[in-house]
This record gives sequence, C-alpha cells and structure tokens, in this order.
Amino acid sequence: MKIKGIMQHIKGRGLPCVPANSNISEVIRVAVSFPHTRLVYVVDEQNKLLGVITIGSLMRYLYYYHYGDKIHPREILRNINVEKASQLMTGGYISALPDEAVDAVLKRMADTGAKEMAVVDTDGRILSDITAVDILKYYEL
Repeated sequence: MKIKGIMQHIKGRGLPCVPANSNISEVIRVAVSFPHTRLVYVVDEQNKLLGVITIGSLMRYLYYYHYGDKIHPREILRNINVEKASQLMTGGYISALPDEAVDAVLKRMADTGAKEMAVVDTDGRILSDITAVDILKYYEL
C-alpha cells in the first residue's frame, strides 16, 4: 500500500498549518483546533513546508518556568526573542510523498521516533498529514 491510499481515508481532515510570520497566539489557536496531531506545520506563501512546531516546544516556550531544569540554555536564549512561528519552528522535519510505500515511511518513523508527519508533493507543498494512528487504522498488515 502507498501513502496516498491512507490519504484517501483522511482526505476531509484539515491541516494544522500556519504561515511563517504568524504570531504565537495564532500558532496556539491552530494547535488546539487540530486534536489529531501534536504538530503545527509552518508553511510559506506557496504552502511549502518550512518546519514544524511541536506541542512540546510550544509548552516549553509558554510555560518555561515549569521546565527550567529541562531546557537547554540555548533554547532559553532562542525563546527570548520569539514573536513569529518561524522563530519557534524546527526545520528539516521528516515528511512523506504520496507515492511512497507505507512500509518505507514506517521505517523512517521507526528510525526517527516520529509518530506523525506531513505528506508533501515533489515541490515540498504540504498535501496532508499522517499519524501513527492513521497507519494503524488503515494499513493492511
């Protein structure tokens, strides 16, 4: 089975995307509007995936005082000047292509520990997202 087969089952689901220049309030609004995922995808004007903001990094940014001993000093310095999504995102996050075999994507997920990822076209535009639950639900073992 290919990733596009799983995409068929989840095609009506919206995507948690924000433009790179979104403020943190917008990132929070989008994050809580999509309970199926723990990621917010940061995109450019052409809807190309630039990076992701994890719920964990958003929580550490907002509630830093509860995470003091778990935050690296570099992250504290980075968070001081955060105003936009692009400043909080992590770039280089893994993604999948619609024509990839589910098994290849599962291997990538296992290798990286990812539980979800964006599905992009060959130009890097986000088309969908898939989660481990989607794969469990729709992948024929």
